[in-house]
Amino acid sequence: MYYDSIENKHGLKHDPFKALIAPRPIGWISSVSADGICNLAPY
Repeated sequence: MYYDSIENKHGLKHDPFKALIAPRPIGWISSVSADGICNLAPY
């Protein structure tokens, strides 16, 4: 995906970059796989 932030002709009601940030996660879920690989994800 390519987005030209200077042109700003996306045709959407709100700015897509602001939508990426909100809503903010209410918590973080972490886990460790059987191989010892850690994972952290917003919830």
